[in-house]
Amino acid sequence: MAYSDFTLRDLETKFGIQEERIRLFSKLSVADVQPTPWLLNELEESEEIPNLSEKSKSELMISPVFKELWRNTEKSFNLFSGYTFDVDKKLGLTGVCDYLLTQKPRTSIIKSPVFCAVEAKSRAIEEGVAQAGSEMLAARIFNEREGNPTPVVFGCVTNGVDWGFLKLEEDRLIVDIDRYYSDKFALHKLLGVLQYIVDFYKKNNK
Repeated sequence: MAYSDFTLRDLETKFGIQEERIRLFSKLSVADVQPTPWLLNELEESEEIPNLSEKSKSELMISPVFKELWRNTEKSFNLFSGYTFDVDKKLGLTGVCDYLLTQKPRTSIIKSPVFCAVEAKSRAIEEGVAQAGSEMLAARIFNEREGNPTPVVFGCVTNGVDWGFLKLEEDRLIVDIDRYYSDKFALHKLLGVLQYIVDFYKKNNK
């Protein structure tokens, strides 16, 4: 079994994790972050190039957003793309993660993962929720074993245009019912949520 094989039922029966759907950020102080001309240009140009594969969507539509976040946060985190993250084979928590954001910058070793992003295999965001949840659980277990417990782990599922966010806390997998978008009219809200998540860990790890 691998992350991509998990269902929400598996998370519930094997780990006691209950799915809950709410508006995750609507009552929080999430400030908009205006995109730079560089990001707007990158995403605009991506529309002119065929995005028919997962690889092209990742390179042209998703990676630029994370790179913008990395710059906005003074390169305060590390981003691993397409890395194997085998945490527990007996539990089925193995496989390659599309993106892992970690609290430890400037290292080639995965340390303190706190955010997992899954690229939806089609245009449907929902199909990646269970996979994201299993990766977030693996991140929490990994951090506990490394002596750096992380009670809250965030995640998201994206097809490059639509972004859906999740939060794992205790035995609750909270799925945000709101959607965020990478088009130029809504990009500031997406960047604001990502910035909020990075700031959350800065604030809670002082």
